[in-house]
Amino acid sequence: MPVFANSASRLLSLGLLTLLLNKQDWFGLLVFLVPLVYLFFQYPEPGRQVVLLAKRLRWFFLSILILYFWFYPGTELFPFMGRFSPAIEGVNEAGLRITSLLIVISYSVFLLKLTPRGEIISAIQFILSPLTCLGIDSNRFALRLGLVLSIIPDMDVEQSPSVDKKRRKIFSAVIDKAAVMVKQADELTNLNDMNEVTMTKMKRAGALDILIPLSLLIWLLIN
Repeated sequence: MPVFANSASRLLSLGLLTLLLNKQDWFGLLVFLVPLVYLFFQYPEPGRQVVLLAKRLRWFFLSILILYFWFYPGTELFPFMGRFSPAIEGVNEAGLRITSLLIVISYSVFLLKLTPRGEIISAIQFILSPLTCLGIDSNRFALRLGLVLSIIPDMDVEQSPSVDKKRRKIFSAVIDKAAVMVKQADELTNLNDMNEVTMTKMKRAGALDILIPLSLLIWLLIN
């Protein structure tokens, strides 16, 4: 984030990174983890938001572990357990998938917390501007999406006072919260004039703003 001056470049890089991570081994993930460690030390408050969001997704991560440990074909990790043993390949794949998801979540939160809402909306509008040729109002769509994205890191899922019911209600609570955010963004869009809303002029793209997404694109194409 600190090396990016242009918000559109940040969004493009995040999108390319998300696609690229699915094809990486542990060494490839390590390449993206190094700058992430710097961000955690440099910006502790967004880092705290990342940790809280990861905690809310712990049951989702647990489901990934179960699926890959016992439903992924491969060599038994504990032969004495027979078919009840997790597969070595499954353990490796589960680690890769969870780590890649955590990397994407972390970069997404840092981007949203360190980029002003107006710049995010302007970046989305710039990226989607070719859609105007198809008759799509990219400005209004960018505004709605930008408003939703800007409040995702602060989303707080209401917890049930009953511990036994917490696990059953957590996913429905997340869905309900997401629906409320979309509705609020739509109402804010209708209340604000598109010419007066907090859309900020993007900063001029520098060398790194061009080189980083270009490098990610080349890396994605050759994988």
